[in-house]
Amino acid sequence: MHTLVDFLTRVKGVEYIISVAFIAAFIIYLEVLKPKPFKTLVSSGKEDLSFLKERGYRNTIKTIGWILAAPFIGLFYVVSLPFIFVYAVGITLLDKAVAGLESIFTLAGKNVIFGWRPQEAYFAGRKRKKAKAGKEKEEKKEEGEEKE
Repeated sequence: MHTLVDFLTRVKGVEYIISVAFIAAFIIYLEVLKPKPFKTLVSSGKEDLSFLKERGYRNTIKTIGWILAAPFIGLFYVVSLPFIFVYAVGITLLDKAVAGLESIFTLAGKNVIFGWRPQEAYFAGRKRKKAKAGKEKEEKKEEGEEKE
């Protein structure tokens, strides 16, 4: 221990170990004082075993399999972290580069980034239909006025 942080970390660790040990000792002491010590622990253990026998060991084996697979899942996560980091940094840099190019071209007077908005995308030619409908209405009005 060379620094204050090392000393405080060690002292806190010892404090936590001592507190957990005293809590466990107190629980055991309370159990010993009962007329039938550890009766509830034994009865709950028997209930668990009878439940396993009744339901079968299939779920238990599946749970044990997940417990055994946990270190490998954690290892996969730890191994994939650098790749996830590189991907995130790459996306961020690409976004910054595109924003920089957009600002440069905007300063030059040309907007290079395509700003498509789905609200204004009239795939069926909606604007043309309105214009044609307006022209047809005008022509009908003109025909109606000529007849009069």
